[in-house]
Amino acid sequence: MTPVLVDSDVLLDVATADPVWGSWSTAVLERTADESILVINALVYAQVSVAFATIEDLEAALPADLYRREDLPYEAAFLAGKSLLRYRQGGGAKRSPLPDFYIG
Repeated sequence: MTPVLVDSDVLLDVATADPVWGSWSTAVLERTADESILVINALVYAQVSVAFATIEDLEAALPADLYRREDLPYEAAFLAGKSLLRYRQGGGAKRSPLPDFYIG
């Protein structure tokens, strides 16, 4: 099966039962889980953590047997930095490569 990095917004939609996107995100996540290996990284984990009071609650929502944890590749960080630089040179105002350029 192909690994798929799960977007933190999808996980937050499910965790918070978002009234607009919750159903759609749940359906997409379930379908993707049937067809692929779900992957998260430390940035996704951090972004999703805002919806949980404790790390135990977060771990229960993102069990390691369902969500494979992967490290962040340094090559991706380099490319994110270069993307941010091009964006800034083009007049963009963002000052950090996270999350738009590194995981987006």
